[in-house]
Amino acid sequence: MTRVDGDRLSTTQVSVRVAIGVNAVVAAVLGVIGFVRYLPTQADYVAWGWTDVAYYTLQLFLLDSAPLQKAAPLPVVLDVARFLAPATTALALGASVLAVYHSTYHAVRARRLHHHTVVCGDGAPALRVARAALEENRSCVIISATSTSSEPAPGGHAEAVLRIGGDPRDAAVLREARIDRAAEVVIVTGDNGRNTDIAASVRTALRDVATPPPCFLEMGSPELAIALAAHELNSGSAVRTEFFDPAGRAARLLVDAHLPVSVSRSVVLVGSGRQHEALVDELERRCSRAVHPWRWASLEPAELQDYEVPDDLALAVVSAPDDAGVIRLGLRVLRRLRACAVDVVVATGSSTALGTEVAGDTPVSRIDRARLLLFNVADHVYSLSSLRDGIYLDIARAAHEAYVRQARARGETEHSHPSTLPWPKLPDDLKTANIRQAHSVGEKLRGAGLAVVPSDGTESTFAFEGAELDRLAKEEHERWRAERTEAGWTYGPRDDAAKTHPDLVPWPKLPPGSRQKDVDAVADIPHQLRGIGLQILRVGR
Repeated sequence: MTRVDGDRLSTTQVSVRVAIGVNAVVAAVLGVIGFVRYLPTQADYVAWGWTDVAYYTLQLFLLDSAPLQKAAPLPVVLDVARFLAPATTALALGASVLAVYHSTYHAVRARRLHHHTVVCGDGAPALRVARAALEENRSCVIISATSTSSEPAPGGHAEAVLRIGGDPRDAAVLREARIDRAAEVVIVTGDNGRNTDIAASVRTALRDVATPPPCFLEMGSPELAIALAAHELNSGSAVRTEFFDPAGRAARLLVDAHLPVSVSRSVVLVGSGRQHEALVDELERRCSRAVHPWRWASLEPAELQDYEVPDDLALAVVSAPDDAGVIRLGLRVLRRLRACAVDVVVATGSSTALGTEVAGDTPVSRIDRARLLLFNVADHVYSLSSLRDGIYLDIARAAHEAYVRQARARGETEHSHPSTLPWPKLPDDLKTANIRQAHSVGEKLRGAGLAVVPSDGTESTFAFEGAELDRLAKEEHERWRAERTEAGWTYGPRDDAAKTHPDLVPWPKLPPGSRQKDVDAVADIPHQLRGIGLQILRVGR
């Protein structure tokens, strides 16, 4: 459904208005010609004038033209005009009634919106986010300056999508979309500056909302995304804003989906362009903190033929600036590695249509022992689950990996302590606990007089001082204790099924060994932030 603001008209509305205008002109012209021929033949109208012709022609549109009340033969053109004119009037009335109905219906729908997804933007990214919302059985509002009813509803679910034509920076438009009752706001206009302006308007519109929805903001530049993420951690805004670089997000999702976490194997990245660079950055970051780092190589397409294939090669990832080029390169890699039991993952930018033609419906294709897999970047990046997993997920994962390393040093295993499982295998409640811990990082650092800034590229030597470390560890323990208590946990021997834990006591009563866990957790925060391109500075020093 489409709601149209001002003079922004849908294709259907324009067509109807053009039809009404054309019919009106044709009826008027035929009416004038007809009356010019007809009036001189009638004794009562022999003294007719052009004003009379105009007046009688206008009366045709109201079924009340006086000269036609007599039962006399009419010229053919006038006979056509006397039917076409009132039909045009009826069409105009019908269009007006329908417009009023649509306006009222959309207003009622907008007032009833709740826990919906608001998407600000045009084109494929906005429609993909809307489709993701529909897959969760959630209503969706698309705000777009060019939104028209000629755009197909994602997945054919027209009834679940409300389109609002207007500027997302306009407070009135945001109110109409009921962002105060939304589940999330996603901003994907394709313009970094415009996206930032819209996010500022959203924060202003939500400043008085008790529990504002999070805002997910696309940034086409990884440097801008990191800089804005640092600002978000420092600001303490009530509206949680996540900034994501599509290429960087795709790299993380691809690595999660296709690289093993519990064994060390060889990986080769083949390609060029922004997506290839993002994959290189992601592997560098992962391997710097992994328990079982992968051995990997990055190749330009021209280097493929001379590549010495390692015996333990498990994965090849192919990326290029355009879909046709990446499919061609993927087939080259597949032929080059045909003797290896290896997956060749091809990262297509927006559409798998070409890939499925090459690889088949699965879409998987094999040459000897190697097989080709397609990874649709847009479908993965613009899914709601991916959008919700932003920088706080990166921090949470890094914190969990540090916890696992420390647990292994204490002799704890996956079997004795399920909380040390690799992140992909970690139970959802423990993942959520790690993410909540990540949400508190900015607040804790601000309270200690510390700030987060983008990394300057040098190796940071920052470490918390003794008093800072004690304060942050205490705050982390009290945050964890409040979270566990709210979830129904109580003090007692460790029993996850019964929700009892011996550390659910105030900080002064916490045993030294348990205190050390909190100290270790906060001491690793600088390392966690460095892993995503951020560093900590002391304010005023």
